[in-house]
Amino acid sequence: TLADARKPCVSSSPLGVIRGEDPTPKRVVHTHAADVEIDLVEDHWYGDTYSSVKARGCRVQFIVPIDRMTDRDVLLVPGSEGEPARIVVLAPRPRVDAEMLSIVPESIEFTERNTGLRYARSWLGMDNRDARGRQLRPKLLEAVSEPAVRARAEQSAREFFEKRFAEWLRSELRMGRDVTIDVRWTE
Repeated sequence: TLADARKPCVSSSPLGVIRGEDPTPKRVVHTHAADVEIDLVEDHWYGDTYSSVKARGCRVQFIVPIDRMTDRDVLLVPGSEGEPARIVVLAPRPRVDAEMLSIVPESIEFTERNTGLRYARSWLGMDNRDARGRQLRPKLLEAVSEPAVRARAEQSAREFFEKRFAEWLRSELRMGRDVTIDVRWTE
């Protein structure tokens, strides 16, 4: 019937996994999970199209490129007059590893609904699946560019460096707890 033909169709199928390879030395300091949704509405006098693609549980890694760090990026500042000694670690600011984005194919849902004469698109096997799928990666990068996400990544990186240097101070150098670690971003 016409009522059955006008019902929205929903299909869940893999569009692809976005992956990359990058041999540069880096340290993953934070992983952020995000849901991405892209909608498209086209209104024409001869019919309308609504299409949507949703990807749940996408993952983005924040890294610190350690190949940019040298011995000169770790400074010892001796303590004076009751103040503890400090180790200052100068590290590049955490950044998104754009080459290592994870979009789980099983989590991708594509929906398209056509009305009017545009309903013929579904009969012909035409849809906006590929166009919407190509927009997932830029939309995911946009989602993790929010200041709150970046602040959590910086906090995770700071905690990572503080913990690692504290372990090194206490186990290898046998220094007491009166040494503080101060992490500063260089970029």
